[in-house]
Amino acid sequence: MSEGESKFGFKDMEKALETLKLLESHDMQYRKLTVRGLLGRAKRVLTMTKAAEKLKNINDAIGVFEQWLEENGGGASNKNAKTEGDDKVETVPGLGFKDKAAAQATLSILEERDPEYQKLAVKGLIGSSKRVLSGTKNEDKISAIKEGVQVLEEFLEKFETENRIMDNRAYLSHAVVAKLPEPKDKLAAEFLAAYGGPKAKGNYKHLRTMYPKDETTSWDIIRNRQIAKLLEQIKSEDVKLFDKETGAPSELHLQLIHWAYSPQPDKVKSYVDKLAKKSPEKRKLDTDSSSDADNSSSNSDESDERSVPKKKKKEE
Repeated sequence: MSEGESKFGFKDMEKALETLKLLESHDMQYRKLTVRGLLGRAKRVLTMTKAAEKLKNINDAIGVFEQWLEENGGGASNKNAKTEGDDKVETVPGLGFKDKAAAQATLSILEERDPEYQKLAVKGLIGSSKRVLSGTKNEDKISAIKEGVQVLEEFLEKFETENRIMDNRAYLSHAVVAKLPEPKDKLAAEFLAAYGGPKAKGNYKHLRTMYPKDETTSWDIIRNRQIAKLLEQIKSEDVKLFDKETGAPSELHLQLIHWAYSPQPDKVKSYVDKLAKKSPEKRKLDTDSSSDADNSSSNSDESDERSVPKKKKKEE
């Protein structure tokens, strides 16, 4: 291990920030691989750590690394649909920590967005604030930033206490959704067109800064609202997610899938895979069946045509 590499670490937020600083001299691919490696090690260490203070420090470091990956197109989430590693994603505008008002505005902007993103964004801002504080000498600015950071830290503490990450609705990949019947709902159809379109290209992170026609609310927020409504309907009506005989998603479940979400994503992917394998055979059977039906119809028509003159002849 080289001298530079020996300085990489994740014991706390400061160490993580120092690591990112040291990595700036390396190429992007090396930086991503190193950060992912440190992230994996940090999460393994967490499982063996019991001290509350150490847990907090390592979690803070993890937040710094996850935010860095998020901002540099190498998001660490393994629950969401995979995204292109070098696809640069626009940052949600208006996020900041310069004072209490800026922090409150930030939380307002993040409201109704994916909980996973809320957590990453707030942790990233807290990390950035420490870098800014270290280079600021103006006492008024320092005081204002600390007030802003306090608002963000209180949000994060409440987020963890209430385990809001459980409300995260991980995205199904566009490729999976596209293999199922198209949505009848116009808004859902527009959403899928945006998700798989030339800008997003199946990368859900772009949806944070993309909007429907004549709308000022971004797609990620609209998606979460629609999912919440459908989940409530499924619960209140006690709707089954899959057909017992065919394994196909039920109608309401399919509407959820059109918003790139399913409570049972693995089962949906399995069904889509089976559908893809069966499709050629099914098409052949349908073609043969259709051909037989056409032949039968044709023979019947010929028989009818031949029988008509005979009937007329008898009548004569």
